[in-house]
Amino acid sequence: MTVVLAPKSPEVARLFARHGLGEVRSVEPLGGGLNTAVRVNDRFVLRFREAQRSTGSLRRDAAVLRRLKGRVPVPEVHASGLDDLLGEYVIQEYAPGRPLLKAWLDNPEVAAREWWLTQWIEVLHAIHQERFPRPGDLPEGQLRPQNTWRGYIEARIRKRLDLILRVPSLDKELVVASERYLRRHAAALTDGPFCLIHRDLHFGNVIVDGPHLTAVLDFELAESGPPDYELDTIYRFLQDPGLFVAPVARISPSRFASVWVRLRRGYPSLFAVPHLRERLSLYALDHALSCMIQACGGPWNGDAAINAAMGRIRDIFQARYGPE
Repeated sequence: MTVVLAPKSPEVARLFARHGLGEVRSVEPLGGGLNTAVRVNDRFVLRFREAQRSTGSLRRDAAVLRRLKGRVPVPEVHASGLDDLLGEYVIQEYAPGRPLLKAWLDNPEVAAREWWLTQWIEVLHAIHQERFPRPGDLPEGQLRPQNTWRGYIEARIRKRLDLILRVPSLDKELVVASERYLRRHAAALTDGPFCLIHRDLHFGNVIVDGPHLTAVLDFELAESGPPDYELDTIYRFLQDPGLFVAPVARISPSRFASVWVRLRRGYPSLFAVPHLRERLSLYALDHALSCMIQACGGPWNGDAAINAAMGRIRDIFQARYGPE
């Protein structure tokens, strides 16, 4: 008999039956944001998003996980697709352990942290071995190529600025200042080489079990870009790690002070691109504008998100953002 422990258990049972994954005995809610996530029979994780909110990100995630299987520690994908009731979904193997973020905060032992960092950097190298001829998005895991990296990022920032112009409550001077900043610094966005970029590889999306890194999760934002693009999320995570936990918490960046230095030592080519600070600032501008748009009309509605994004944008305009 099915033990109903979470909403939509009948739909989950029907989906598992369709894919021949056996009887559903338990459905346990997991933490989630845009997606609903449940653990099924202690073995599987099902993530799904209602059709009206579907963006294709879970199908991208499933395609990239399959692409990396055997070369990067990622969960095995058992099924993915679109369901009439659940929407976009992916069923994957449950990865034992806990997020590296929590393990790091709980264990100050230098040797343990060094071993986690060694494995994390090895994972970065392995992900970046997946190469592409051009930059671009990866819908369904297949490259939608763009001509140049500069053109790709410029077009995305300008699209976000156009959306901001349509929000009456947002300051239109922001658009003028952003356009000015983009014109002044866009030349720093030189091309390639191009590789798979996770785009969300903070410590909350890495699972460890004891000393071992067991899984990298959530390739929903994956794109093809130059390797330094990976530093965008990593740098933001290290500047304010509390933003990457749910609910948002106050966590001192000093607790992760060694990570940037250790990453630079273990993966020096990641930092070798000219004008790295300007590039990271443009990536951060793109992300902050996206956060503002979502905060005005999406799931992160609220003044706090807009104020945080505006603070980051002020730092960018005043050349206070990015590594020294």
